[in-house]
Amino acid sequence: MENFDNNKTKPNIGVSACLMGHKVRFDGSHKNNKFVNEVANHYFNPVTVCPEVSAGMGTPRPPIHLYNSNQGILLVDRDDHAIDYSEPMHEFAQKESLLLADQLNGFIFKSKSPSCGIERVPIYQDGNKMPDYSGIGAFTQIFAQVNPNIPIEDEGRLNDSKIKENFLERVYAHYRFSMTEKTVSDLLDFHASYKYSIMARGSQYPSILGRIAASARHDNIEETRDVYFKEFMQIMKIQASRRKHVNTMQHIMGYFKNELDTDSKQELLSVFDSYKNYEVPLSTPMAILNLFQRRYKNDYLSTQYYLNPYPKELALRANI
Repeated sequence: MENFDNNKTKPNIGVSACLMGHKVRFDGSHKNNKFVNEVANHYFNPVTVCPEVSAGMGTPRPPIHLYNSNQGILLVDRDDHAIDYSEPMHEFAQKESLLLADQLNGFIFKSKSPSCGIERVPIYQDGNKMPDYSGIGAFTQIFAQVNPNIPIEDEGRLNDSKIKENFLERVYAHYRFSMTEKTVSDLLDFHASYKYSIMARGSQYPSILGRIAASARHDNIEETRDVYFKEFMQIMKIQASRRKHVNTMQHIMGYFKNELDTDSKQELLSVFDSYKNYEVPLSTPMAILNLFQRRYKNDYLSTQYYLNPYPKELALRANI
């Protein structure tokens, strides 16, 4: 398991440029986000993108929005719908999404932006009708279609501790998979190292993914990797419930059954119950399991990313 220090290679993450303090918004301002900026610079290699500027719009510029026309959803000037940026945005989005496909392990977009929003982007109509808040940013929609396995979020949703933890766990999982070789042994090793992370989403999933991994041979490895990874990333989107976390932690506890005395086992089970009953965060039982792992050094558990899915300094499990 890699050591997360600043001298090691880090995941690459795309970020809407305005969130990193770049003055690229329509009015020449930025939307610097402290959390995004600090996390992106410290734990990732940030790749900043402003689709509107890159698609040829200047800074400052007239504001744009999504417009429901008889030609479909267009990206147009807010005050003059005859000024249509849909085609240049589409061309840039296709080119950039393909360029970034093998480079990024995640992307943090600007919420509700007509180019970058991932959900609830207003779509305007003729007349005085209220906008339909079911839109997706013009760039983001194409990026997600081209790169369905790359985790995406926006800075607003990342205020939710569970969403934040799930997103960053997926970013690091994506990064680790991208670092594997296209061999049967690497696929099997990757699957084994994520066994308990997968189990925390549902007890049925390790065997589902295991069957895919077990079908890998030298002559079908690329196809099998693609099938496996697509399914893996979809499963990792699931937010593990407290009940399923407890079930997973009980399995891990079994590796210490010969080392722990009766009182230690009862104390650990009591902490599991406290977590299940919302009395302590996930970090509490995880700290005890990691303590036992450091003390007793189980070889198999040393490979499990469930215990340390991302740098411990992020302390994300202290809030879920």
